[in-house]
Amino acid sequence: MSIIAIIQSRMTSERYPGKMLAPFLDKPMLAHVVDRIKISKVRPKIILATSENYTDDPLALYAKYLGIDVVRGSHSDVFNRFVLTLNKFKCDAFFRVCGDSPLLLPYLFDRAAFIYRNNSNDLVTNIFPKTFPAGMSIELIKTKTFLELEKSITDDEDREHITSYFYNHSKDFNIYNIECAKPVDLNLKLSVDKLDDLQKIKEWYLTKDKDYEDLFPLIKE
Repeated sequence: MSIIAIIQSRMTSERYPGKMLAPFLDKPMLAHVVDRIKISKVRPKIILATSENYTDDPLALYAKYLGIDVVRGSHSDVFNRFVLTLNKFKCDAFFRVCGDSPLLLPYLFDRAAFIYRNNSNDLVTNIFPKTFPAGMSIELIKTKTFLELEKSITDDEDREHITSYFYNHSKDFNIYNIECAKPVDLNLKLSVDKLDDLQKIKEWYLTKDKDYEDLFPLIKE
């Protein structure tokens, strides 16, 4: 069973343009995202799905420098970008990874893959409901199910936020939700939307030891 990871990202964020190449703990944020995925035991092939706009040329070049593949498509139609990627890189399922999360939890990739391989869900996630902080989301999507939705999803919002349709029509899909075993402050924000988020996340990270993952144990099943 093949699983890949698709990082969706572009340089023209309204609140923080260029954030994907902004320095965080001595290297660009994209490098952290790639490294966190590589630490997982799943070790999926990693692809950056970005836009064809010239503004994303530096991002595409840096991704290639990191040794990951790049697929470029529509600026606003993120769903189509994923379709292009899935048509090029065949797989049974794929992780949707937001590029604004430099402190992803590698073991969530492993857990999601284990669950999927034993149940073949349409979607394995940890945000339905959310019990982990923003910036530690995991979404593993069945490729066949996703591609079958290509023509039926026409709303611009659903085309941009590619899993919103699953959650809004949850009765139509087999969704598995991973939960944290201990209460977590859901106001804790470990994703980057604005410039000052980088500093806040850095301060949070530096107050923890290297095993900050232990703060977010999974419910034993």
